[in-house]
Amino acid sequence: MSDSASERSGLRPVVFPYRLYGGVLCPFVELGLKGVGGEWIKAEAYADSGAFISIFTEKVAALLGLRLSAGELTHAGGVGGVQIPVYIHRLPVQIGPHKFSARIGFSDKLGVGFNLLGRIDFFPRFDFIFSDVSQRLILQPVKGKKIPGGKGILTLRKILRKRK
Repeated sequence: MSDSASERSGLRPVVFPYRLYGGVLCPFVELGLKGVGGEWIKAEAYADSGAFISIFTEKVAALLGLRLSAGELTHAGGVGGVQIPVYIHRLPVQIGPHKFSARIGFSDKLGVGFNLLGRIDFFPRFDFIFSDVSQRLILQPVKGKKIPGGKGILTLRKILRKRK
């Protein structure tokens, strides 16, 4: 498909140049999040293909007007195995021209220094192309495929239960 045909069909990719973090080029996504008052805020998150759920800081939750504890409590852990409480909220998001609803976790214990964009509700909507050669992240929208429902969180819970 030519570029112009791709753009007309709504499959135009969204491209994010890698940016420096701690002296290393990293794949960050810029996105909009809609708060409880109806206002959109801009946020950015590290595209983490190893993360099931997206986790943002409590500062972002406050900007959105969310109470952490109003979300569904789960726990998430990283490579080090430390579990942190995460409160899942569903809210409207926008990446480039693409708007949809997504489950995003918020935690006051996220200690990595940036928000994380995980697989659930994001990776099924786009092909994530990490190009270290061109130093950019390309999100190619996927149309015509059914987006998996609520199974992602259930799978996350099963995995976390097995670890205990």
